Amino acid sequence: MAVDTTFSARRAFLDEYNNSIAADIRDQLKNLQQTIEKKTTVKITSKFYKGGIRDSILKCAVDEKSDLIVMGTRGASGIERILWGSTTAGIIGDTTIPVLAIPNEAEWKGLKNILFATRHFEADDKTLIPILKLAQLKAALVHVAVFTDTDDKDLGDYLEHGRLLNAYQQTLPARYKDVKFKTEHLEGKEFEDTIEQYIKGYDIDMLAMTTHKRSFWDSMFNRSMTKSMAYHINIPLLAIPVD
Repeated sequence: MAVDTTFSARRAFLDEYNNSIAADIRDQLKNLQQTIEKKTTVKITSKFYKGGIRDSILKCAVDEKSDLIVMGTRGASGIERILWGSTTAGIIGDTTIPVLAIPNEAEWKGLKNILFATRHFEADDKTLIPILKLAQLKAALVHVAVFTDTDDKDLGDYLEHGRLLNAYQQTLPARYKDVKFKTEHLEGKEFEDTIEQYIKGYDIDMLAMTTHKRSFWDSMFNRSMTKSMAYHINIPLLAIPVD
């Protein structure tokens, strides 16, 4: 049987090339780990996965029993968002643990104001636990804001949002006495624009939002506000999945 020596040589060259890249990446990871360890007392470990970025991150989170995924994001233009999406936004939509998305241009100024923005009031305020823990660490003020679309003329929704926000205002400070809260009923035509205005107006350091599992058709025809915000805000976004 004839042996294709050309193919074998190409395959050997390709394997050697891939192994060389993998070795280089491992060296970079080790150097990065050592650099971080010199600046902090936090224990650092590094892992190397082969395969797609999204699947590798999700697998690593499961393997390590992670409580939080931290990722950088550089945003995407309208056409890029449609054609390619964002790895960070994709992880936000698929994982079952919180994701902290940090834009490349974000500047760390401390954590004095955290905004929890929602259009859905959670039946169980345990959803807020990750936010509350961060607030306790830094004595931050937690802004709890609900958004009402002014293009939607449903008076019932408007009144219900106001009633539920008032309930949050009464119950949260009573349950979590060591955290400071501020509640706000936001109105506007576009969720993203309204939230961005609030962020600028109150010097918000971190935005927190929830993600909800949706059906295939919901995903096709309705945008995820949390993933949408991940594309273009310049402060960290904490995305909290809700069952």
